[in-house]
Amino acid sequence: MGLSLDQFADEVRRDIEAFVADYRKKHEENPEHYPLELPDNNAGLWSEFFMDFHIRGKALDDH
Repeated sequence: MGLSLDQFADEVRRDIEAFVADYRKKHEENPEHYPLELPDNNAGLWSEFFMDFHIRGKALDDH
């Protein structure tokens, strides 16, 4: 069975929402280790954190 663009987009939205919820929970537990804003020179880390969450099912613990 195929996957439509809309189905793909829905899956990605769910993954992003799950990542945000997980990251916010980690921020509550350890705000210094899980900041809610990254400086311009590190803003690309959001993509890395999300991809790690997506692949492993959890946010990075070593950043």
